[in-house]
Amino acid sequence: MLKLPLRIQTRLVRQIVVAGLTLLLVVLTSPVLPSTSALAQFLPIPSSSGSSEPLPLNVERSGKLESAEVQLDGQALFRIASPTVFNRTEVGNQLPVEVRARQIEANLQRLFPNAQSSAAPLNPETLEVVVKDIDNYPVLFAQDASMAEPRVLLTVTDSDAEFHAAASKQALAEQWQGILSQELRQAVAQRQPEALRQQGIVVAKVMAAVLVLSLLLLVLRVWLGRYEHRLHQRRTAESALIEAQLHQAPEAAHPPHGHQDPQLRHGLYQHLKLEHQLQAVRLGRWLLFWGVALLWALSMAYSFNLFPQTRQFAQKMVLAPVVILLTWFVVGLSDRLINLAVDRFIQKFAKGQPMTSTNLQRIHTIAQVIKGVKTVVVYIIGLIWVLQWLSLVPGSVLALGTLVALVLSFAAQNLVKDLVNGFLILLEDQFRIGDVIRVGDIDGFVENLNLRVTQLRNPAGELITLPNSSIGHVRNMTRHWSRATIDVEVAYTTDVNHALAVVRETADNLAADPEWGQQILDTHEFLGVQDISHSGILIRIWIKTIPLKQWLVGMEFRRRLKMAFDHHHIRIGSPRQVWLHEDAVGQDSSRPLYSLD
Repeated sequence: MLKLPLRIQTRLVRQIVVAGLTLLLVVLTSPVLPSTSALAQFLPIPSSSGSSEPLPLNVERSGKLESAEVQLDGQALFRIASPTVFNRTEVGNQLPVEVRARQIEANLQRLFPNAQSSAAPLNPETLEVVVKDIDNYPVLFAQDASMAEPRVLLTVTDSDAEFHAAASKQALAEQWQGILSQELRQAVAQRQPEALRQQGIVVAKVMAAVLVLSLLLLVLRVWLGRYEHRLHQRRTAESALIEAQLHQAPEAAHPPHGHQDPQLRHGLYQHLKLEHQLQAVRLGRWLLFWGVALLWALSMAYSFNLFPQTRQFAQKMVLAPVVILLTWFVVGLSDRLINLAVDRFIQKFAKGQPMTSTNLQRIHTIAQVIKGVKTVVVYIIGLIWVLQWLSLVPGSVLALGTLVALVLSFAAQNLVKDLVNGFLILLEDQFRIGDVIRVGDIDGFVENLNLRVTQLRNPAGELITLPNSSIGHVRNMTRHWSRATIDVEVAYTTDVNHALAVVRETADNLAADPEWGQQILDTHEFLGVQDISHSGILIRIWIKTIPLKQWLVGMEFRRRLKMAFDHHHIRIGSPRQVWLHEDAVGQDSSRPLYSLD
């Protein structure tokens, strides 16, 4: 099997991730494919109905017929039908089905007198719905002993019978007669004074129970708030203790592999555990808050639904907030559960890593990046779902959103590449804030790092900002450990063994110094003659140090080596020059008259 080089594999992975995020951007902006009528506004898609005009709310089109619901006190009774109206701005002699449905609902509401009406209330025992045949069309009437004459409710048409596939208009009229008789008697009975009094008693009991439960939940939430405060104080104390330990022993921040301080490791694990507990307590307090909010929202919806006069209001005005609260609850719950899962994953991932302060910062950064991206995705999905459920986003807007998302996905390719590369830098731990790196011909101290850019401070003090997509090859000079490479050239006539012994002795003395010994890890990696030339003998030594200390150690070593060379009378190498007189032409040119070294 062909194995690709690591550089090519990394490039392929990045390209795949960029393509996936671009597709995700399109899907999130338009999570549901727009309808044919919506696409017809942008693309020349033929419509079977001959028009792409959006239908009114609750109106459905089936071939040459359109249907709409007839409601009483917010409850659907049945669907009526009318011939399709293609252009509602010029209806002519046609009657749109939604207008006919509103007329029938108005006829039903006129049966119930309001407070200003002098008409006698209906009796649910004597109220009847009868069918009369007028001009070969069944007409439904409501009649009662208190009525002077029957009142027209609706007429069953050929379109109604065709839509319901009824045997005849008369059969459909009898079916609707039974529905209207039952629903009208129930509506009249619920409007009786005794029924209203019983409904008021039920509402009072429900509100009292909700009030007691709300107080209990709020008391529990306050207790959890105090517990969260104590956990936060413990986490702050643990962080201060870790910082103190690292300050007292700087080498603990970059320990050799497998030689980490057990006490420091326990403290870092305790810090992650407290963070996990804090997330759980915050989730509990959040659930209690939304429990109280949903409890009151559901009780209000139930109370409004008890009274027939406010039932329609309850469904239109209370149902929408309840849906929004439920969606917000589900989205928020999903967000926090994913946070707990991320924390648990990070905690398990941390067990296989050296728990140093730099690693802790890296783990925390990765966790925050994952949580941030996840939160945006989850809440966008929830928002679009609510807008569609409430029919606040028409199909044309979704179609336009699809096209806009497609354009943005191409326009924001560089931004997506920056984000992907930034995430991979954090995930692969290529470098961190505080490292010294070289990217191409630019080197500097990493001062800031996020998903989009990396900022370096070069030796001249200039702040250099690099887009993460432009970072390909990185040389990290301070990862885990650093190395001071010191080259010194001595004169060609110097005793090389003596010079090497002086260099070795100087390096050992520096490592034994209490002030510098904590910064030096090893002085015996490499020492020897690197080169011999006309200018002298080049001696090279490697000194392994903790990160960021190679320059300071190198400067101190050179200072001490100069004093040691002076003490042992070791001369520094210098170029050798040969001078010839002009009258030396014809003489042996290999024989210098005199030399200067």
